[in-house]
Amino acid sequence: MERFFGSGLFLPVASIGKVASGHGSSMVTAMSTVTEIESALAKLPLVAQCEVAAWLESRLWPETSAMMASIDEAERSLAEEGGVAVEDVRKNLGQWITG
Repeated sequence: MERFFGSGLFLPVASIGKVASGHGSSMVTAMSTVTEIESALAKLPLVAQCEVAAWLESRLWPETSAMMASIDEAERSLAEEGGVAVEDVRKNLGQWITG
């Protein structure tokens, strides 16, 4: 189950409840500021933080058909034309970026 907070953030009630009460309760106080949300997130286990990060990423950057087509094209290009060795990327990246 998720709980909506005034800022537009949904977080798992079970995880936040444990943070809020320290006893695993599902009672949660509403959070409406970024500071309050950041503080609560910092108290979550890493796995729960990753779940929130994945949710936020999907909300901010939803998959589109154009994005998926670009990924498909990149995979095709890599398979057909090959890529650049990681060592070469590390060695030349600065030059490639700055020209």
